[in-house]
Amino acid sequence: MSQRRLPEPRLRDEFRRELRARLMREAAVTLTGKRRDTAWTAWLRPALAVGLAALVLVAGAGSAAAGSVPGDPAFGLKRAIEEVRVALTFDDVERVRLLAEIADQRLSELEKVATRDDKAPTASEEYALAVTRFRDAVDTLQEAAPEDKSALAQDVADAAREKHEIILEQLKDRLSEKAKVSVDRALEEERKDTTQNAKDKQDHNNRNPGGASPKTNDPSPRGSERTTSPRTATPRPTGRP
Repeated sequence: MSQRRLPEPRLRDEFRRELRARLMREAAVTLTGKRRDTAWTAWLRPALAVGLAALVLVAGAGSAAAGSVPGDPAFGLKRAIEEVRVALTFDDVERVRLLAEIADQRLSELEKVATRDDKAPTASEEYALAVTRFRDAVDTLQEAAPEDKSALAQDVADAAREKHEIILEQLKDRLSEKAKVSVDRALEEERKDTTQNAKDKQDHNNRNPGGASPKTNDPSPRGSERTTSPRTATPRPTGRP
């Protein structure tokens, strides 16, 4: 009995193309080496994540600190930011202006809490400290800086004093007695002579040791004429024709 031969198996063209395409995709993945993280990238990724998180926290805390007043938990951060600004200001006159702005800010905060007994004393003390630091900076600059910078610092001090006196006169009736003590101390500090004022007074005293005010020269030539020329009598008319 003869055995029946089975037909020879043949791959269909469609299956062959599909198999070939699949093998090529897998080969590309297998033969391509995986990217390995170096020590630098392994350290950099978590550091960037931590830095980004810290930046978000600082931004949020900075917003809260900007609106804080003495006695608030975020006020310490506000002071720290101000200290960084002062440390990064290298010009003497600009530093004096910045300290004047900080004193203005402390006074603005005092206005906000003037009627609050729990915060007004702290705010008034912070204002007094800011004024003292500002005036110390003015005196230090005027003792060592050239005359032009000394004059600029004097202008800043005079403008700050005038502005603060106006605001404090309006605030006094609203402040508690405890807060008024610090405010009075700040006013006394601002009304003291600066180094430049003291020099000007000393120069004036040296020029006028007797204390008499200097004579003013009359710029008009007729002034000297009146003092030096003799007065002549006007002849009276006689009653006879």
